[in-house]
Amino acid sequence: MAPFYGRAVLEWPLAFASLTIFGTAMFLLAARGFSEMELQSMVAAMLPAWRAMALAIVIISPLLLVSITSEMAAVSWPAAVPLVPQVMAQTHSGEVWRWSLPAGLLLLAVTIVPMTETARTFLLAGLGGTLMLLEAMLSHAADRGVIAVLVYLVHEAAAATWIGALLGFWMIARRAHASPAWTSRAVRLVSTTAAWSVAAIVVSGCYTAYQGVGLSIDRLLFSSYGRTLLVKVAAFCAVLSIGAYNRERLLPDVTDANAQRLLLRNVGIESLLLGTLVLGLASLLANTPPARGHMMSHPGMEMSLRRVNGPVGQPIESSSRRIVRAADERLTRTAGE
Repeated sequence: MAPFYGRAVLEWPLAFASLTIFGTAMFLLAARGFSEMELQSMVAAMLPAWRAMALAIVIISPLLLVSITSEMAAVSWPAAVPLVPQVMAQTHSGEVWRWSLPAGLLLLAVTIVPMTETARTFLLAGLGGTLMLLEAMLSHAADRGVIAVLVYLVHEAAAATWIGALLGFWMIARRAHASPAWTSRAVRLVSTTAAWSVAAIVVSGCYTAYQGVGLSIDRLLFSSYGRTLLVKVAAFCAVLSIGAYNRERLLPDVTDANAQRLLLRNVGIESLLLGTLVLGLASLLANTPPARGHMMSHPGMEMSLRRVNGPVGQPIESSSRRIVRAADERLTRTAGE
């Protein structure tokens, strides 16, 4: 089966927003002990971006739900809209979306409602983490059990802390006019965070890749999933090389003004590539059928994507009946296992 490119395009900004909100909030909580800058100044620098990302989640989430419903029922978007309540009531995907949609609205409210900076940052981190968990429950990992979902969540959290540390550091240094002393301390925090995040990404990514292609070279080289995975790994290594250069060549001289300027430029490039190229490929990979075991492309896809014809002379089943029948069949297979 080919990748679901349309759904990947919608999922990328959602993944970027939820991961970045969680990661930047965690970075601010870790850096709030630096006496050179108050948490209030850091939150003020991040708040416009948080609001924009939360708004994107609220706008795009319903569109993605309609897209998923359209693929489930094999109908157009306009025809899928009336089926959305049924999908939310009777499918695994809909059950997860019943939590995701309110969480997105609450996330937007937290960026708007007046409150203390500490409370806002903790709430954003918690809600961002909740959305990441719900995304993991809609991933391929949901077909393989709780352990796979937790590993996928670790993969998301590691990517989020890496992106959040980079982007949070870059935005605060630029928008809040951070002092050289704060920049020097913060960049070391970013370096340490990135090192642990990369280690977690590699370990969890190896587990996920094994689940997707196994140890088969043919699956890796000749399946859509395998080729997408290889491109993602290449992009990841390219971004990692920028981080390694910053760590080995610029970090030792971070107190120098020229080194700080070059470091900020490189961090900006690293953030851009990580958030667009690598996360974009990750979203595409999440919407590509795994090569191993002929698994479906999405745990919310509780029915065949093809129209089901009955015996000769019988009409094609209606979209709503296919949804109910396929969901019942999935429950029966699960009970039998």
